Amino acid sequence: MKRRHRAKSDILIDLTSLLDVIFIVLLVVIGRQMTLTDKQAEQVKASVAVEEATAQAEVAHAKYQLYLDQLDTADTLNQMVCALTVYCYYNENDVTERYVEILKKGDAEPTVITMRGEDVSSKLSEVKATIIEYVQDNHDFPVILSLNEGDEKILYRDEKAIKNIFEELSEDKEYPNVYVKYGKYVK
Repeated sequence: MKRRHRAKSDILIDLTSLLDVIFIVLLVVIGRQMTLTDKQAEQVKASVAVEEATAQAEVAHAKYQLYLDQLDTADTLNQMVCALTVYCYYNENDVTERYVEILKKGDAEPTVITMRGEDVSSKLSEVKATIIEYVQDNHDFPVILSLNEGDEKILYRDEKAIKNIFEELSEDKEYPNVYVKYGKYVK
């Protein structure tokens, strides 16, 4: 028997199924890579968000520390500075009846002095005596005097009289611890 030898050109290899398998594997690898890329993008976004949150937390902590320092400073100043506020107003039904409320640091209720008619000068002397007493009691601390100036409830003559008392006390060498608050500024 004679064997027949085939020529190399006669051999046919069917690569269709091999190509199908290669394409399927390629699709799986690409799909997997895309999934990993999406996850990596999410991780990058998450890490950026964490960094931003950390930075915001640090800023918030710094602001909180500043706030605590300011509170400590305010408490310290509150212990080191005395304040006296004079609030003047009048009775809307009777303009000749006017009131002067003196609120001192540490007092729960203000001292109220009522001024009527011709008794005004003695009542203003009483207001001045009350202020001087407070200033003398707190001679070791700065005393800030303030008035509800510019308020429509205060009469001009009362505002002027109280300002004169404040000016006398702030310029008096006997009371070097007296400061007067005008608007937003302390003189």
